[in-house]
Amino acid sequence: MDPVWLLILLPLAAVGGWFMAVYDQDGKRTRKEIPEAYFKGLNLILNEEPDEALRLFLKLVEVDSDTVEMHLALGNLFRRQGEVERATRIHYHLFRRTDLEQGLRSLALFELAQDYFRAGLYDRAEEHFLVLRKIKNYTKRANGFLFQIYEQEREWEKAIKVALQLNSEQNEESSKTIAHLYCELAEGFIGAGANHKAENCIQSAFKHDSRCLRAVIQSGRLESMRGNHVNAIAIWRGIEYWHPDAIGEVVEHVCNSYRVMGDLRGMRVFLESALDKSPDPRIINALVELTNEKDGRDAGQKLFVDLVRKFPSIESLHQLIRSNSQLASGRQNRDYSTLAELLSQVTQSVKSYYCKQCGFQSQSLHWQCPGCKGWGTVQQYQYPSVPINQDNADLPI
Repeated sequence: MDPVWLLILLPLAAVGGWFMAVYDQDGKRTRKEIPEAYFKGLNLILNEEPDEALRLFLKLVEVDSDTVEMHLALGNLFRRQGEVERATRIHYHLFRRTDLEQGLRSLALFELAQDYFRAGLYDRAEEHFLVLRKIKNYTKRANGFLFQIYEQEREWEKAIKVALQLNSEQNEESSKTIAHLYCELAEGFIGAGANHKAENCIQSAFKHDSRCLRAVIQSGRLESMRGNHVNAIAIWRGIEYWHPDAIGEVVEHVCNSYRVMGDLRGMRVFLESALDKSPDPRIINALVELTNEKDGRDAGQKLFVDLVRKFPSIESLHQLIRSNSQLASGRQNRDYSTLAELLSQVTQSVKSYYCKQCGFQSQSLHWQCPGCKGWGTVQQYQYPSVPINQDNADLPI
């Protein structure tokens, strides 16, 4: 329905309800008469002059005790239609009235706080929601808005406090959210060099989600920064068992630690083990790179071809063709280069991650979904494991 007609029908419905409230079952008048302006508005509607009727209804800013509910609803409708300034004017006018009974005044304040929130005036919205959460009927809803404000403002400590109040039952979903909030706090401390505080936050994250992937990654990073690479690797490799589909997220970290220790054999064992659990192109590339380094380019190229056949993906095929273009010459080089360029355009459009909650797609991992704002809902698409076709095993790629 057209928003204009919604605004017109709202006063019409209000007046209809008014008749029921003004007259009792015996037809006797119980409350004061309906303001004449409403009848004028209805006449304009009946005379097919909806624009004039709308303008008339919007001019009714003088509100008595019998019109409060209608104006609250009208302001709410304004906000829903994006007319935040008009909504704010109506709700502010109502809230400022000292003659309103407390229940209606609290409702006006709640609507006004939502107006400020919708307009992005978070300081004003926060001020009102802090008042409202002390009122029993508004505590949970006010805390819900406060949580969104603190998320937007990246005030993680405040967000955690509100989340704990909101989720006293501590169900699985809320526990994971709180764990991510502690990880956000930890990330800030790591950036500031306050590693001890970061570690405390990570431990708090584990208390709410014992297998929090992000906390595992951060914990390994802290150990690596301290030079404890054996511990770091042990922490990261736990992902093989807890989150095998996400092992690709730490491949670079693990390989760097193995290299620092000079343990290339251990690095190969890790990569082969990881590949058994997840055919992630990052694992394949790291294993091929290590093979090039240890056994020569020919061995690396042969391994790459075998792995692309076994675990085909656009990313791996693109990498293989790029590699072949570097080895080829003349026309063959040009053909490979053209094909590599075409595949590069395809890979740029391929989304590697998606949100299991709202379906948002992305080329990189987001701990908080940009679409639905859910925490820990974005995950990687699964790479299929395809058996080698023996009939074509010797064909060049």
